[in-house]
Amino acid sequence: MKQLLIILGCFLAMSCNSQKQGDDRLIGKWDGSLKDSKTGGPIEKIILEFTKDGKFLQHSGEGKMQNTVESTYEAQDGKIITVDKETHEKAEGKYAVKNDTLTITFEGMENKYIKLK
Repeated sequence: MKQLLIILGCFLAMSCNSQKQGDDRLIGKWDGSLKDSKTGGPIEKIILEFTKDGKFLQHSGEGKMQNTVESTYEAQDGKIITVDKETHEKAEGKYAVKNDTLTITFEGMENKYIKLK
């Protein structure tokens, strides 16, 4: 279940705001939490990180319990496409950036992330 939520978070993050050539608004770290797919309630802290060279990192948990999932991403036409580094699984979702808030929608679930300074 936890791995499923981590994967869901990755897919959601993939739905973020970047262009094929990169979007500076997306680059950086975004703070949020994973949501339970049934209740919609927050269950675990997550940091999404987008780099200029096309890497997408998802850091979930804290301290010694932190787990990082690495993917690549590409954004096109309001959608972000990610490919998991280990499984090569491809995911696509919608995104929007407004001020310092990133909203990602994946499989009908919407998550919001705040950009870390």
